[in-house]
Amino acid sequence: MKAVFWDLDDTVLDTLAARMDALAHAHEVWVGRTVDPEELWRSHAGHTLEDLGRKLVGDSYAAFCEAYRDHYYAANAEVRAFDGIPEVLQDLSAHGLKHAIVTSKVSWGATEELERIDLLRHFEAVVGFDDTESHKPDPAPVHAAMERLLIDHAADIVFVGDSPTDVAAANGAGCVSVAATWGTLDRESLVAERPDQIAARPQDVAAIVGGLFAAASDEDD
Repeated sequence: MKAVFWDLDDTVLDTLAARMDALAHAHEVWVGRTVDPEELWRSHAGHTLEDLGRKLVGDSYAAFCEAYRDHYYAANAEVRAFDGIPEVLQDLSAHGLKHAIVTSKVSWGATEELERIDLLRHFEAVVGFDDTESHKPDPAPVHAAMERLLIDHAADIVFVGDSPTDVAAANGAGCVSVAATWGTLDRESLVAERPDQIAARPQDVAAIVGGLFAAASDEDD
């Protein structure tokens, strides 16, 4: 194994409350009624904000997304990593693994949030919505991160994410897919996407990677 790719929201960062507040705001402004934002986002199954905007308001989707992002970033809400994430990142880096973020969030926003809590230093690349034309569940963002880290074979990568689109992108690229259930809004749909492994907490990712190293060593012997 050479690298671990991570989704950002609900996998590395716990940003759900602020994101749902922004989603409720954008929905009320552009659709004209209140909504249960968690249920709306759960039904969207991890696709991009732009895709959701198109479903809700058609050609006005860009303004819908702008309303969401303006509200989200203006709030400057507290950002925190899930318990165990900093330690796991450090531990895996000490074993020679590289890290990349592969997110549907805009890259500048992802980078700023990671820097704010001193996690950016762990990542060799941040691939966001604005970095590829196609988006998860398409494997294009995974391929972009591979190019940045100079990794030729997807089988050398573990991809960790909380949504069905994360698992689909990982499987489509040929990575080892890990379903992160500690932050997911819909465990049933996530597991139904057939991930290679399931992690109930960040520390499980380190154990999974350790097992893959051990299996590779046994094969070499």
